[in-house]
Order: sequence, then C-alpha cells, then structure tokens
Amino acid sequence: MGAYIGQNNATELLMLVGLGVMATILRFADYPLAPLLIGFILGTMLEDNFARSMQLYRGLDFIIERPMTLGLLVLALVLVLLPSFRARRARKRAEGVADGD
Repeated sequence: MGAYIGQNNATELLMLVGLGVMATILRFADYPLAPLLIGFILGTMLEDNFARSMQLYRGLDFIIERPMTLGLLVLALVLVLLPSFRARRARKRAEGVADGD
C-alpha cells in the first residue's frame, strides 16, 4: 500500500499485487525469494547495460558468437532450474521411504 500512497499511482498497486502473487507461487515451488529481491534491485542496471550492448553489437548475435556470454546464460538457466529439481527429487525420495515402511 505504501507504493500507492507514495506515488498515487494505481499501476504500482497492481504491480504490488502481481509481485505478491508471483512470490507466493515461487514459495510453493520451493524457490528462494532472496535472489528474486536482488534481481528486482539490480534489474534496472541490467536492463540499461543490456540495451547498451544491443546497440553496441547491433542485435542478439553477440550471445551466440561469444562463448563466455553463452556459458553465463546456460549457467544462469541451470541455477534457476536447480532448486525445483532438487525439491522434486527430495519429494520422490520421501515418498519412496514412506512407501517402503
């Protein structure tokens, strides 16, 4: 509610509700919320630098042409998906132990 009161803008209130729903979904999916918060804090800087690199390299070709960039994107994807896979594997193990008793 502080976002609406501070700016007097209904769009920010809708963002507040949307982010709350997204945080709840991520919590149920066993994603940690701290990296999400860090992402929102650093998101503006990332967006500015991405736009700068798009202008400098004239498109998205720099992602495929440079192995370091491609490697970092693959690493980021693995780190995003890893908590979900670990939680699913832990649930399957817990179900297997419960069935074996």
